[in-house]
Amino acid sequence: MTNTCELCGRAIETEAEQAMRACAGCAQQIGIIPMPPSRRPPAPCTRCNHRAFVRVIPREHTTRRTGDSNAQISTPMYLTYTPRARLGWLIKGAQEIEVENDGLGLLEAYVCRKCGAIEWYCADVETITAHPHLMAEDLDYEGKAPYR
Repeated sequence: MTNTCELCGRAIETEAEQAMRACAGCAQQIGIIPMPPSRRPPAPCTRCNHRAFVRVIPREHTTRRTGDSNAQISTPMYLTYTPRARLGWLIKGAQEIEVENDGLGLLEAYVCRKCGAIEWYCADVETITAHPHLMAEDLDYEGKAPYR
């Protein structure tokens, strides 16, 4: 168990910080979150039958406006984000569209240690609602004939 952030050396105070081995500030800057429970069933690789995997939550790299400049940040990769409109500051009365910092549908990938095949899963599919602004829709094939 570590008591200091492995990135900056600050004291770690919470269980979540200990799980990430990073302080909250560093975790936010580079897009680290505590790992949610695994969604993949404990089954061998469908391509090579190997049983060892590496589990990864992919991150995307972007910028965030901070005052008059942009700062580079990393964030976990999600399937969709909640949009939010606000009045713009460049043109009076204009609107800017932003997205919430927290996304919906946290992605996780499992990579076979032998053949490199990747399986994708969504860690929190229940948080995604069907809505055009999210570019998400519900499909239910229950009771439909199988594809041939």
